[in-house]
Amino acid sequence: MKRFEPTICEAIASMRLLLVEYGGAARLVQPHVYGDDHAGDRLLSAYQVSGGSASGASAGWKFFRMDRVTSVTLSEQRFHSPRPEFQRGDSAFARIICQLGD
Repeated sequence: MKRFEPTICEAIASMRLLLVEYGGAARLVQPHVYGDDHAGDRLLSAYQVSGGSASGASAGWKFFRMDRVTSVTLSEQRFHSPRPEFQRGDSAFARIICQLGD
């Protein structure tokens, strides 16, 4: 959702964690890439460090479909570098709005 865009891009630019409400659960994530996939869905690619998960994996790489996100809150917590697996220009995205390193 576009209403979350400024907060997400600020978190990416300042390397701050986000608290994302998704699927009825709060998740603390390190945001890396925000944009549109090839189907036109708005996505956030992030590394989840804690919180709920439908898959049972509370930590790991996740794509969050923004039409399923109910809230996004900027945390005061920072992360100091991209995850080692992060690749700029992720091919899962047709259009990148903001990403680490911009």
